[in-house]
Amino acid sequence: MFSSMRANRADDKVAKRKPPPPMQFGADQPLWAAWLYYEEGLKQDEIAERLGISRASVFNLLQKARDEGIVTITIDPTRLERADLSVELKEKGGLLECYVLPAGGSAAALYDRIGRLGARILEQKIENDDVIGVAWGRTVMSLSKALSPANKPGVTVAQVTGSSIATYDFSPELCTSNIAARLNARCVNLHAPGVVSNPSMKTLLMQEPIIEQHFTLLRQCTKTLFGVTHLSGPTLLEDSGVMTEELLLQYQKKGAVGFASGYFFDPDGTIIRTGFDDRHIVMPIEDFINVPRRICIGGGAEKITAIQGMLKAALANVLITDQDTARSLCRIL
Repeated sequence: MFSSMRANRADDKVAKRKPPPPMQFGADQPLWAAWLYYEEGLKQDEIAERLGISRASVFNLLQKARDEGIVTITIDPTRLERADLSVELKEKGGLLECYVLPAGGSAAALYDRIGRLGARILEQKIENDDVIGVAWGRTVMSLSKALSPANKPGVTVAQVTGSSIATYDFSPELCTSNIAARLNARCVNLHAPGVVSNPSMKTLLMQEPIIEQHFTLLRQCTKTLFGVTHLSGPTLLEDSGVMTEELLLQYQKKGAVGFASGYFFDPDGTIIRTGFDDRHIVMPIEDFINVPRRICIGGGAEKITAIQGMLKAALANVLITDQDTARSLCRIL
């Protein structure tokens, strides 16, 4: 009996500590917390006291409000383009635009931090009738997750390389569909495998009407978005199952140091080819180079040589990278 009374008193205290949200907020705690924080100017500990929850819970509610698009925080990332390091790398790399992530940020993985910067830049740059070609990659996937919800029904997001089941967590089709979903845009996936068994199969597949239509669409791209992969040490190409160690070794023996949007290249920007290219379903390089804005997103010490080669190959004319990578590139370009 006494334990039941104590339990009832505890429940009463919880009820007193957790007042229901005002009627205009319904049961939407993230909206209520966001209103108190951003509109009423309350501190997080003040909100915690008012809602009868911990400060950590307030932080989580505010994060949920941002994730769900209840709150959008607008920072102008294009100002980073005017920083001295960005200007120097833009000139040395032959770029139209360059954005450099400052050092000293959060403890999050570098590809996530660069991805978030890329999301903010893409949000600023996207136009209502864009056709955006998207290649796969871990940083591209991070960008797709960091995009704020938008309503861009006139935008088309199209896959530029064939599909691969092995790259399930950052696959071409997933990167494409994620970006399209965040933008409420049209999504066009490439209904073909990334690699086929022999060159004849590729020739036949490329003649299929649905595949022909897709590559006709890719020739209308106004922007492409892609990452860059290094070939020294462990590489995502092998880890994801796209290529075998033997195939990678063939490219490395020819001097290849990096891979971007379906193509291998050496430090001087020469495109490296092997028999693998005759089986690889990817946007033809002549069409790719004709896209007005080719956005490469990536960084890290292990990718410096790969980015160097990618810039010399002119695969990208817009680069989003981090400060340390940018400094190293400025020294070697």
